[in-house]
Amino acid sequence: MQLSKDLIQNLNEQLNRELYAQYFYLVIASYFFEKDLDGFGEFFLKQSQEEGEHAMRLFHYLMEKGAPFHPLPLEIPPKNYESPLSCFQTAREYEEKISLSYYNLLKKARDLGEFDVEEFLWWYIREQREEEALMETWIARLSHAGNDPAALLLLDKEARKLAKASDS
Repeated sequence: MQLSKDLIQNLNEQLNRELYAQYFYLVIASYFFEKDLDGFGEFFLKQSQEEGEHAMRLFHYLMEKGAPFHPLPLEIPPKNYESPLSCFQTAREYEEKISLSYYNLLKKARDLGEFDVEEFLWWYIREQREEEALMETWIARLSHAGNDPAALLLLDKEARKLAKASDS
């Protein structure tokens, strides 16, 4: 069954959001590397890679459905952050925005009776729940650490460990 033009456009827009997230997390990774907090840098490089994989999953779905890919311009993510905590807060806000866009897309697919699209989108809904929870965890940890440099270095070490663990 051929997807509606509107739904194809929405899927392309969602793919663009995932590509932006990939770019956005790459910028945040650079912030941490420039601050010599390489563990957090590696964590956000891993997040960037995952967002790229999410975009590719959408791309392949479009191709599988015989729907065209419409490249859209990418915005330039912000580069200046006040603190490690503000990086994670900004990331959480973007993840919440992505979640909302998936919920809206899911509702549209359901309203159109596009059950295959709806089933495909559930993977993203579950993934978004994990992403938001991950950012919340790091926000809580960084909030507890406050301005303590030793605590920040311990968290940086933990972030590196997490990034490496997800590689295996």
